[in-house]
Amino acid sequence: MRTLSALVILALLSTPAGAAKPTGLDRPSAEPEVFTLDHPIKRAQELLKQLNFYKGKIDGLRTPALDNAISAYQRLYNLPQSTTISEEFLAHLENIGRVRVLIGRLNMVRKQKQDSARQALLSDPRTRQLLEQKNREVADPTRDVSECFSQPSARCLLKEAVESSRAVYEDDLRDWALGEILAAQVASGLSTEAMETAGRIKDSRLIIAALTNIAKTHAKEGQIPEALSGLNLIPLAHRRLSVLLDVAETYKDAGNHEALSALISRILAGGQSVEDLEERLSLQLKAAELIASTDNQRALQLLRDATATIEKDLSDQPKLSLLRQTATTLAKAGHPDQALEAMGKLPNDDTRIPILMAAARAFLEQRKFKDAQSVIERILSARYRSIILCDLANQYWHTGERTRALQTLEEALNLSNDIKLPFAQNYAYAQITATLSAIVAESGDLAVAKQAYQTLGKISDDRLKARAFWRLNTIARQHGLQLSENDLDGETDQAMAEIKSQFSKAWILGDLAESHFNNGETEQAQKALKLGLQTVRDLKNPWARSRALAKFGVVLHRLD
Repeated sequence: MRTLSALVILALLSTPAGAAKPTGLDRPSAEPEVFTLDHPIKRAQELLKQLNFYKGKIDGLRTPALDNAISAYQRLYNLPQSTTISEEFLAHLENIGRVRVLIGRLNMVRKQKQDSARQALLSDPRTRQLLEQKNREVADPTRDVSECFSQPSARCLLKEAVESSRAVYEDDLRDWALGEILAAQVASGLSTEAMETAGRIKDSRLIIAALTNIAKTHAKEGQIPEALSGLNLIPLAHRRLSVLLDVAETYKDAGNHEALSALISRILAGGQSVEDLEERLSLQLKAAELIASTDNQRALQLLRDATATIEKDLSDQPKLSLLRQTATTLAKAGHPDQALEAMGKLPNDDTRIPILMAAARAFLEQRKFKDAQSVIERILSARYRSIILCDLANQYWHTGERTRALQTLEEALNLSNDIKLPFAQNYAYAQITATLSAIVAESGDLAVAKQAYQTLGKISDDRLKARAFWRLNTIARQHGLQLSENDLDGETDQAMAEIKSQFSKAWILGDLAESHFNNGETEQAQKALKLGLQTVRDLKNPWARSRALAKFGVVLHRLD
């Protein structure tokens, strides 16, 4: 629904704000006038009738019924009350009409997919029970949560997450929250509770997504037998294969080459049963990326086969999209030269940027700095070029070219100053700060730390600024660095307090707690956890609260 709302907004903004209003037709003061068939009044009648505002005849007559319809439409869309039928007004009607048609089509497709998903779940007795009539659950407003927050555990936080979700009355938002809760339950070892949560989801498609998510979470947690067992409950082939891809990634990370190779063969064989060609090709490309580290020739053959199929059997946009994906996969598989060659088949526009970024990173991993720089020079967008320069600087630093690393970051900073979009600029500043902070973490260099502090000062986005302050402050404390006359602890606390969204603040603190824990920074992890739980407890929005509780349930499980 958010996508549909965005479409409506775009429609409303389609007429340039500064455009002069064309002269319209004022309401006649004498007898109703009859107009030709293509006259604006008749067009307004037709459009308003399509939108259910006008119930009269399509006759070109200016009548009180038409005037009432115009006024009702203007009130609904917050337009100036006017009796003039201008070209601008007609354009607004046409845009809204097109959006209504699009919404209707999307809803029809959505309904078809829901029906298909429902039938798939009904076909198996084990999943049929998940579709039983679900009564509206109501949260208990009198419940006492003080004990859970004073002595928190993963189980009690996740139980409270489920309870909070009962107060979310929009089905889409509640199902979204429940999907995150069940993933957190699986990650915390509460698989039985996760299946109960799946049964609370109303949308049949999201029930299948939930079953998939349970198996995927098992795979990501390294619980391979449980992930493979969960496949039996997933009724759609392409979703079962997506779980196997996650299992394959776990094998890859663990260096289990034999199991990886066998599983890729199983995935490719199973992919033949997927009817949708685009889905089948995407599976093949992902399989190629996973197998590249252990069987490069097999990966290349998979990519060649995919390219041949794409060029032969697809057309227009799907073809271009998958060719971009193929080129990017070539780079990620360690073949940046071939990726750039494949890119030559695509339009010379900004859609090439992900391929150039992937190719540059591949060259950097191979320590081919000249090749990487050559590719970076082809990225004309300042926002993306500044980001990839951070990667280049990081590689320079780790190869001992420290002066060159700092010069590269200076170049990235100069580029960032020219970025027009505020968030993109802030993100670039944050990436530069993060790279400088990482250098300080390794070297304890005071001059670099001060440079990071200065760059951090350019960040105006409250969330990015708080993250950057927190991380740099942690590093400065570890090395005993004094970066300015200001109290860095106080500045960090102030930056965290200035985050406008309490949900965003809680989410960031959860990320920080887990990151500190993974880095062995126990004191900072506990500080972030404590502050995060205080923030979650104060959240009033039940949708935000249930999601944040799910996140902290997982964090607490891992910290314990």
